[in-house]
Amino acid sequence: MFIYHIADDPDRGEAAARVLRVIEEGEEAATSALAISQVCGYLGWRRREDVIPLFLEFVRSLPTLLKVETGLEDFLEAEEASRLGLSLRMWDDLAIAVQMRRLGIEEVYSNDGDFNPIPWVGRVF
Repeated sequence: MFIYHIADDPDRGEAAARVLRVIEEGEEAATSALAISQVCGYLGWRRREDVIPLFLEFVRSLPTLLKVETGLEDFLEAEEASRLGLSLRMWDDLAIAVQMRRLGIEEVYSNDGDFNPIPWVGRVF
């Protein structure tokens, strides 16, 4: 979501901006340190390191956005979840999904189809 907004993606940028506005207006949502790291990595890869501090400040400024730490237990639980027939090729999505399950979150704002086979995650976007 963040990347589509930051990159002003021609196909998904406007929809991402709408979702972020809803969160700015008070919708409760969550992100993880893993997702934040993915965005920062993308910005570095795109040689947009100058945007990283702005992105981090934006994330920090959203009071209704829960920021979830990502730890070793999340990765171990993701590995365990892979035994349900879910591919470790999508290890980062599995780690996010197990965090969601732990927090009772059932929907993710994402267009990433890797979430589709995860039975406890509904994809919105």
